[in-house]
Order: sequence, then C-alpha cells, then structure tokens
Amino acid sequence: MAVPSDAAHPTSTSLAQARLPRRARTVLQGLMARAGSQLDELIHPIMMETELSLARLPHSGDPKLEGERSASIRSLSGGLRMFSRTFYNHIETSLANLQEPRQRQALATPEATTLTLSLLDEDVISDEVLLDNMASRISSRNSLGLQLLGYRLGVLAGTSAFEADTVPLGPRQLCEALGEASDSLKLSRLARMHLFQQFERVLFEHYTALLDNFNAKLVESGILPHLSFIPVRVRANTSDGTLAADATPTAAAPHTDSNTLSPFGELVAPREPAAPLQPSNQEFALLQSMLGQRRSLLSKLRAAPTDDRLREELPHEDLLAALQQLSNGTTNKSDLLADLRQMLMAQTRQQRGHGVALSQTDNDSFDLLQLFMTQLQGKLRKSSPGEALIERLRLPLTQIALRDQEFFTNPSHPARELLDTLSEAGANWLAEDDMDAQWLGLLQRAASSVQQDKTGDKATFSDANQTLQSGLQAMQRRAEMAERRQVDAARGREKLAVARQCAGTEIARLLADRTLPEFQARLMEETWTDVLSLAHLRGGEHSEAWQKLTDVTSRLLDACTSSKYRTASIDLIGQIRAALEQVGYHTEDAGAIARHLTNDIEPERAAASQEKLLSQLQARARLGEDAVEASDSPDLPQRTPQEQAAYEQLTQLRLPAWIDMDNEHGEPQRRRFAWASPATGLTLLVNRRGQRVGNDTLDTLARKLAAGQLRIVEHANAPANAAWKEALGNLQQLADTPGGTVTGAQDGR
Repeated sequence: MAVPSDAAHPTSTSLAQARLPRRARTVLQGLMARAGSQLDELIHPIMMETELSLARLPHSGDPKLEGERSASIRSLSGGLRMFSRTFYNHIETSLANLQEPRQRQALATPEATTLTLSLLDEDVISDEVLLDNMASRISSRNSLGLQLLGYRLGVLAGTSAFEADTVPLGPRQLCEALGEASDSLKLSRLARMHLFQQFERVLFEHYTALLDNFNAKLVESGILPHLSFIPVRVRANTSDGTLAADATPTAAAPHTDSNTLSPFGELVAPREPAAPLQPSNQEFALLQSMLGQRRSLLSKLRAAPTDDRLREELPHEDLLAALQQLSNGTTNKSDLLADLRQMLMAQTRQQRGHGVALSQTDNDSFDLLQLFMTQLQGKLRKSSPGEALIERLRLPLTQIALRDQEFFTNPSHPARELLDTLSEAGANWLAEDDMDAQWLGLLQRAASSVQQDKTGDKATFSDANQTLQSGLQAMQRRAEMAERRQVDAARGREKLAVARQCAGTEIARLLADRTLPEFQARLMEETWTDVLSLAHLRGGEHSEAWQKLTDVTSRLLDACTSSKYRTASIDLIGQIRAALEQVGYHTEDAGAIARHLTNDIEPERAAASQEKLLSQLQARARLGEDAVEASDSPDLPQRTPQEQAAYEQLTQLRLPAWIDMDNEHGEPQRRRFAWASPATGLTLLVNRRGQRVGNDTLDTLARKLAAGQLRIVEHANAPANAAWKEALGNLQQLADTPGGTVTGAQDGR
C-alpha cells in the first residue's frame, strides 16, 4: 500500500485542470516536464535492476514463494508503463494541488481525540516505516536544496514556504508516489522490498542533482532568482568577553537589555550559567576518559583544523527540550546521529543568533551512542524488520542516552534490554523460517509505545519492555513445547532406525554366504525388513514374537534361495502373509509376495506378476520411510583426523546448544542443536520457534564443523549486546585505561 499522508490527494488532478493562476500553471507545467524527463531516465533502470535482482535469487524450494517471484518478475517486465503513469500522476497531482494543503490546514477545526483499537496489516506498517525512513534519510542530506525549493513553490502557491515533508517533488512525495505505483503492479512482499531498495539506491545517488535542476528550472522562470542561503557566523572574543555576530548582513534579532532567547525563540529572564551535567557513576567517567584518549590519538593521526571560537554551552535541559521538539515533528527527522546533532546545533544557532556547544557530558553521550549504533548497524540485515524498528527508535534512544548514563553502563537497563530484543529481529543470522507474525507484532507494538512518548522517559522503556517480555515468554514456552515434541519424534525415529539395523543384521546373518536372486532380494529389503523392524519395535530381540519371526525368516530364506519351483508349505505361506498384513499389506498382495519369496509360483506367471508387484511397491510408503538413515554412508569418504575430532566434540557437546551454520549461499543461520544419537548418527536441529529444520546427521555436521561452515555459539548474545561489547573493546584498544575497566558495561547476564 502507498503510505498515507496528510498531503496525499484522494483523486488525480492534472495541471491543466488545476485552479491556479495562469502564470503559476505555466511555470509548474514546465517544472513537471523537466521532472518527468529526468525521472524517466531513472525509473527504467530501477525496474530493470529489480527484475534482475529477483531473478538472481536462489531457488527457495517453496512452490508458493517461487510462484510469487515468477509473477512479480512478469509484472515488473510488463508493468513499466503502468508504474510510470501512476508515479507521474501522483507527482502531478501534488503540483496541481499546490494550494490545497495550506487551505485544508487553515480550514480544519480541532476535533476531539478518540482512542480506537484495530488490527493492522503488518505489511502496510512495514511499508510505511521503510518509505518514511527512506524519505528522512534523503531529506537530511538535501536540506538546503529542499528549503530553497520550498520557498520558491511557496511563492507559486501564494503561501508561506513549504516544509521538507510537504514540498512537492520532495523525497516524501516521491516515496509516496513509489508506494502508490508499486500497488499497481501487484508485487509480492519480497519484490516490493527489492523495488524499494533499488529506488533508494538510485535516489541517493541522483537526487541532489535532480533538486538542483528543479531549482534551476524555477530560477529560469523568474521565481526568486536571487534567493540564497547565508549562514550566521559568530565572532568570538569581543572586548567584554561575549559572543558577537559577524559583519555579514542578516536579519536582526529582537534586542532586549535584560531578556534572552530560549531555544525556541521565546523571551525568558536571564539566569546564572548552569553547571555542566556531571557523570553520576564512575563507570561512565571511565568511558569519558577513554573517549578523551581516543580523541587525542585521532587528533594526532588526523591533521584536522581546530575551532578555537568561544561558544556558549547549551544547557542540558535545553538540549532535551530541543530533542523533544524534534520528536514532535516540527523539523525533519534524521537517521544518522551525526546529522541529528548537526541539525540541533543549526536549529539552536538560528534561534539564538549565535553558535552554541554541547556540554562535555552531553557531547560524550552523543559520541558513545554513535559508536554503539555504528557497530550495531553492521550486525543487522538491510531492510530487515529489526533494522526498521531500531531506525524508528533512534530519537527516543538518543533522549534516554542523554537522560540516563546507566544506558551505557548497565546491560539490564530497560532501553538496552528492549534494544537487544528488537535487534534480534534484524540479526544477520536470522533465517526466514524464524519469523512469525505474532513475534513481529509484539516488537512493533513495543516500538510504537516508545515512539509515541515524546519525552524518551525511562519509565516508558520499562513499561514497553515488560509488556514485550511477557509476550515473548509465552512464545518461548510454546517453542519449548514444540521442541520437546520434536525430540520425542526424533527418539521414535532413532528406535525405528535401530530396529531396521537389527532387522538387516539378522537377515544378513541368516543368509550367511548365500545370495538372493535380484527380485527376491528387493522384496526382502522392501517388505520383510519392515516386518522384522515392527517386531523389534514392539518387543525387542528377546521377545517371543521376534524369535518366531527369525525362525520364519530362516525357512523363508531357504525357500527363497532355491533355484527350482516347488510348492511351499501352506503353513509357511500363511505365516508370511499374516506378518505382511501387520505392516499394512492387503491380503491379496501379501499372498502374492509370500509366493514369490518362497518360489511358490509357476515360472510362466512369475514375470507378469513381478512387474505388477514392483509397480505397487513403488507407490507404497514403507514403514518409517521418513526416518533418517545412519550417518555412516558408504558414499562419504572416511573422516579425516580433524573431522573425527569435530565428531567427538559434537558427541560430547551438552545439548541443547545453539550453533551457527552456513547455508548454501555462505550466509550464517542460527539453529538449535536439540538432540543427537551417536548410535545411529541421527540429529535434530530446530529453529527459534521449535520447528524441525534440515536432515543433517552427526557425520555431516562434524564435516561442516571441521570445514568452518558450522560454529558452536558459546554465548548467544543479541546483536545489540554484541555491538556494545565490540564498541567498548575498540575504545579500550585505542585508549590506555590503567584506572580500571567498565565492568557494568559488559554483558552481565
């Protein structure tokens, strides 16, 4: 679905039909023509690359998924015209209704807020998140060009300047057009994700040039041709020690003798300079010390220019208020912490009329969080649900990191625990069969509850985390029950495998050096082995039924190895027929098999009867046909010393245990090694949900372990927890910290 927006228009409107002044309509038609020609050069490669990326995907083995992929490829191949038409119609409608958003905003009357609960389509939620994040990333890198375009289109609309989120031809409108156009193609979920990825990649590369061309076209049309951006520069060290603006002509701010401006432009009474926020625990102070040493080392390696200008320190409370203002949506949101910090500084400089600087503690908190999130980004799969959820929480995480220093030093902090859980949904080792709608629904509700609280309070993270953990514990109990059922089934398969081995051994012992004819040998393998296996399962080797069947087997083999046709005893044929009926054969088929095994059938009738029996055996399911055979397969070479050591390591491993195993594409996937049988070589691997996956034996697992394709997970850390430990390790490598270690910041669980 396309992303809904307040600026989206329910009906398509062309510029020719727009109720705009003639001059504005002419300019916008020229702008649309230029935009259409330039975007057309990008849309065709986007569709082609998406089609190719889907075609290159490995075969999944699921007929339904393969059918959806084939249908999506055909839709992409033949849907270029429809996609382009829908895409351009959306853009043209946004230009034609240039005045409508402002009119609708002005005429809107406040209504009472009504709380409603409803079930949401998870694909729609995910699309909204992906497209919103995509637009935010592109907007944050083109803020100046968007501001200029917003002013010029505001002139054409006869209103104030457009903001980046509402400006036509802005990233937000282009992403909404993408969502609407992708709906027209009826793509699968996977194909939509590939299309969004290709669109973002191309737009990242070309949007700056597109934006410059849009502004240039409006300049050619005489719309604010001399509009430019002149930053406010600050000159430090005046005679009275205060900050002074540079001589560059700018709009003068209101001057008062006794009042100053708040971060949001309000006049407030003067106050004493606030003392910088001091670290509340020694471990955070140690982190600050390591950061300082890291900066000192990097400054020696990089000959970066230093800024010696005196700047006013931004109070901690004002910084939090500015972040809350960002969360209220008054300015563009950014995904990168560096961009977020730069945006805050630019906003505060504009409001105060001079540059400001963060306190040392706040600056260190920003740097630590940036190191943390950079490491975490490398552990998340691109466009995964976990990555999208964490991107939604960048601003709340920044708020809590600035409010509470224990976020960095206490692994049990509610925000850290929530981040750990969310990051598991984006882990690189997460397989497709680990995902389920209920799990993602719990994660999305937890992220939404935190995102809706604009203060980034610790209690909000705590409540969301408690609710989430309660739901996850219920899911974990179900997964454990499913795993126990799979283990019980695996033990049943082990008993069947042992029974089949014993049956085969007993037949081989009774045959001694004799050789069965080919047809009788196949009948013994596919029918009588099942009979002996069932007897072994029911009573074992010492039961009376087993002893009787071994006697019948000995007499059967004597008759079977006879090269001449002879009439077998009615008693022997009856015993064989009765035994075959117990494993599911019909009376007629059981009698025919018994006569063939004992050579009690005339030679002239044997050939036709054999052909009929073979066709029936091929269509018949054998006893325990789905059971995995032992690992000592004659097709595999003998294990090397390294493989034998790996085999012994696996047999001594305490189960259940987590392992990371590479799939056919070399990608790691985490599995739970739930059970193994050294006697038969059978193993049981399950996914996170307790469902059986794969048919690997102990032998194949040992060979993969020796080859480095399988790794035993000693500590199953969440990606976020592992990312923080790596960030801390990098800090400790670059900094000499003889004063101690950050024990609380390590994984304490």
